[in-house]
Amino acid sequence: MKSIREYHEATKHSWEKLYQDSHTLDWANQPNPFRSYLDCPRIDLGSGFENIYKPLSSVWSFHDIKPRNEPITLQTLSTLMYYSMAISAWKTYPGVEPWSLRVNPSSGDLHPTETHVYVHDVKDLPSGAYHYFVKGHQLEQRAIGDIVPKLWQTLGGTSTTPTIIIGLNSVFWREAWKYQSRALRYCYLDLGHAMASIRVAAHGLGLFVMLIGGFLDENIRQYLCLDKTDEHPLLFLAIDTKQPVVDTHREKIHKDTINASMHINRLSRKEVDYPLITQAHALTTETFKSPLHKTENSNLLIPLFKKEGTCISNFKIHETMTIQEYPLKWTIRHRRSAIDFDGETTMSINTFHYLMRLLCSPYKADYLIPESPPLIIPYLYVHRVEGVERGLYCLDRTSKKLFLLSRGDMQHVAKELSLNQDIASDSAFAISFISNFNYALNTYGNRGYRYIHYEAGFLGQSLYLGATAAGLDATGIGAFIDDEVHTFLKTPLEQQVVYHFTVGKRIDDLRISTLPAYDSIHDNEEDMK
Repeated sequence: MKSIREYHEATKHSWEKLYQDSHTLDWANQPNPFRSYLDCPRIDLGSGFENIYKPLSSVWSFHDIKPRNEPITLQTLSTLMYYSMAISAWKTYPGVEPWSLRVNPSSGDLHPTETHVYVHDVKDLPSGAYHYFVKGHQLEQRAIGDIVPKLWQTLGGTSTTPTIIIGLNSVFWREAWKYQSRALRYCYLDLGHAMASIRVAAHGLGLFVMLIGGFLDENIRQYLCLDKTDEHPLLFLAIDTKQPVVDTHREKIHKDTINASMHINRLSRKEVDYPLITQAHALTTETFKSPLHKTENSNLLIPLFKKEGTCISNFKIHETMTIQEYPLKWTIRHRRSAIDFDGETTMSINTFHYLMRLLCSPYKADYLIPESPPLIIPYLYVHRVEGVERGLYCLDRTSKKLFLLSRGDMQHVAKELSLNQDIASDSAFAISFISNFNYALNTYGNRGYRYIHYEAGFLGQSLYLGATAAGLDATGIGAFIDDEVHTFLKTPLEQQVVYHFTVGKRIDDLRISTLPAYDSIHDNEEDMK
């Protein structure tokens, strides 16, 4: 395999492939969703949290952050983890073992993402390297010592050393157990979900975030003592009371290794190897020179709808249309992936504009070219939105305009393209996230494959949280008939679908019961509405 394009083509869904697929789930071999570093002391993060009552709309954009004046403490870190990566609830069903939900969504609720916290100057917590043990809301102390300055230098940091660096790793096997070779796509999407979750929780605490995706993978893996584990570092988030700054041209290689634990729990009795995943991920680890100010490929970003005669009409996304939002902390903790929608609820026009504004909000990452167009173009199948004609639309996230491409009922189409899942047609609207595929790969090399999925996952989490804040629900859909989506949308070959999404009003299964996330944590979340 020479190009990530080969992996993408090989893992496309088609009706023929699905009919021939004989894969069955080996429930006895399902990977453990909770990673533990077995020989590490655990530090309880406690049950006292800082207040983040602000509405989602006031913290989603980095332009709206009100910086905190207080130092970052262990309580701050506990709050950050609790509202970004923790368990949100346990669910029970008659005859089935209880299962956990988390505040950050994941494909199939399998959660391949592992969270590591590198601490520089947090009050009441020794400097060092920690693993976040989700099940106990605890930190496992992998290494003692102030490793953050050197890590920050290795990542290209130029500002003062940030107080916290969060590392997001992925365990591919957790997804491959169910989704086989296509699982790498979902692991990358989940990184987008996670980075959005951490970012919004940090903003709610008055903290700035810089997303860092451009680094030398194997060097970082060896330096952090992860090279003998099944975890692959994919993204880092520098978090501080001031905006962290990195120089993507700066590459500092460290040949040493921190003295950290690698004694991890075994997730399954056996792990099935998927060579396509191994080969594809290896391609995305290739080094690249920063494409800062590189614009010669920008023509590849022109969406089809801008061509003459394609657009029927357009309207501007209104900044003044507001909604009554649930508080941020309630929104985060009550986000769920809907299983069924009622097929009746009409979304208000104010809520629709609110969600579109969230999709248009920028974010800071070291790999993004300043003022470059987005890597993802949302195409919308509008079913039931007040004051919006049924039909197919395209959202220009730069101009914040919505373009009507085709009038008519899109419910059957949205359902069929999403593997005949009713949830795509019973919603208020569904979305195809289309990537600027050629632009991303021509600009960033094979590594661009990660970035388009990160951005799609980021947008998915924005819709998850926005829908919840508005009293609605959402669900990400990773299963779709790739090339049939392209045929229907009439997208050019240089654009590829990477994610589907749908927003509506869920129907609850009354046979499923909800239990608290943690026995020792009761923060009166139900009283925050």
